[in-house]
Amino acid sequence: MSRHISSVDSIKEQLKRVEAYFLNKHVNKNKAEVAFAISLKSKTVSRNWNNVQSNLAKTLRSILNNTDPHFRVIVAGHEKPNIKEIRHKRVTWLSVNFPPPSNPKGFSKDKMRKRKVIGAYLRKIGFSGYFMPFDSDDWAHHRLVQYVRSQPLRKDFVIDTGMMVNLVKKEAWLRKKRFYIGCGSSEVFYFANKDFPLAPKTNSAIKEPFHLVLKAHPKVIRNLRALRRPYKIVKFPLVTWVLGHGDNNSMLKGKKDNTVSASNYGSQGEKLENALFHYFKSRKNHP
Repeated sequence: MSRHISSVDSIKEQLKRVEAYFLNKHVNKNKAEVAFAISLKSKTVSRNWNNVQSNLAKTLRSILNNTDPHFRVIVAGHEKPNIKEIRHKRVTWLSVNFPPPSNPKGFSKDKMRKRKVIGAYLRKIGFSGYFMPFDSDDWAHHRLVQYVRSQPLRKDFVIDTGMMVNLVKKEAWLRKKRFYIGCGSSEVFYFANKDFPLAPKTNSAIKEPFHLVLKAHPKVIRNLRALRRPYKIVKFPLVTWVLGHGDNNSMLKGKKDNTVSASNYGSQGEKLENALFHYFKSRKNHP
């Protein structure tokens, strides 16, 4: 698929090619469900809680508008957002009782602690299936679940190609390679129920293979190879990494700023327009 995506094609044309794959090719679905795991930052360390809530609402809408309904979303956090999307029947809210981080240096640890809470919840309810860590400000393509469930069961996925958006510059572009290096919403793992931790604080939370979701995403391929787990490199842009909304962890940590653009990734930027939202349904009143 990657050889058919040209850097000179418009975003609309690039995404239409992805759509054609699903419309023109018969795909056999496996029976596994996809669990999206979202660790929500605390109000106490956010710059603007209203922005955090709005970003989460957009993320949830993009997931909830997926064409394949065999998924669930679990959100773990300190303060429950006051948004209607959190009350959707496919969304589960989990309150955590440990202290929030005191500064951006603690963001990663806080996120992983919340993933353990989500993992223990899935163990408790008897869930077996796909586990996708998803950042609370990114957007899912409306065929993301369909793609995962069209592939052979028990395979892991690493998203190598993805969309990027800078909301300040109102610019969108395609990152053709190594998307998983920068975006935390770029991995999908298959776990049997026994792979999830019994409880968030037990040693079982850091044992194989669940510890894959507790490690830094840029090293995911190395970690999968170490465990000899079969994985597939995904060349479809099924996730949009959203920057420039004011509360990005990467920006608060000083790793990115509002000037980030397509030129930083050797890509061609375009004005953020409706074409992208046709496939990443994060706006209200979709589909």
